Amino acid sequence: MRSAPSYGVRSRPSAANAGVRLTARTYGKARIGTYAEKADGHITVEADPERLVAHMLCVDPRVRSFRPQPFTVDLVAGRLLFTSEELSEARRLRGSRTGEAEYTPDFATVQADGLQRAYEVKLQGFEGDDRYWAKVERAREIMEAYCYPLFTVVVPRNERHPVVVNAQLLKPAAMRARDYLTPDIISRVERYCEPGPVLQRALCADLQIPTGLIPPLLATGVLQADLVHHHICATLQLSAAYGDLSHLCLIEELRP
Repeated sequence: MRSAPSYGVRSRPSAANAGVRLTARTYGKARIGTYAEKADGHITVEADPERLVAHMLCVDPRVRSFRPQPFTVDLVAGRLLFTSEELSEARRLRGSRTGEAEYTPDFATVQADGLQRAYEVKLQGFEGDDRYWAKVERAREIMEAYCYPLFTVVVPRNERHPVVVNAQLLKPAAMRARDYLTPDIISRVERYCEPGPVLQRALCADLQIPTGLIPPLLATGVLQADLVHHHICATLQLSAAYGDLSHLCLIEELRP
């Protein structure tokens, strides 16, 4: 079996979708990038917490598509600006004043049911001050009028948090699952789990399958587990999912 790809790559800025505005200057350091099929290819983000959330959106079955830096909210005119040209014109009209006059969410999604959502991503301990959140609340009112409810996501600082670790394993596993899984493996796993929940170590030992197959089995709904509170490891309790992907809905765990 081929080794799983790393959970993120440094993409070329010229080939990546950075959204309505360019990501912040990095002073010689490569912008943070990743590949996201739901975002039409390579995207760039401003920080690792945003890349983690992008990975969660990639595996979330409720998300049909998403975009980074999708639009800017003009807090003065009370409207959404979807292109760089619209943004430049709005700045020209108000004398290039930005700051409290603008807000850009980190992501916007189109859900499987066709509804839209937007996300503000923060790292735990760096959520911002009252002045910043007053601006966010003003933007939230405008966005809701345009049917873009805004949700806040706070990524744990603990890099060993189950959601953080599991999302990094599931995203590449979902991309390469067809390379790893065969109908025979899927059938054997489902039959083994028919009596009830089993530990990962027992399943792998009894069926003689490598532990590297567990993330693809979870990502494709062959298996399910509590991925919010437990790491994908030998002691993880697994059950047959029969196509259910609800265990991949991780982003709510990070909402304050």
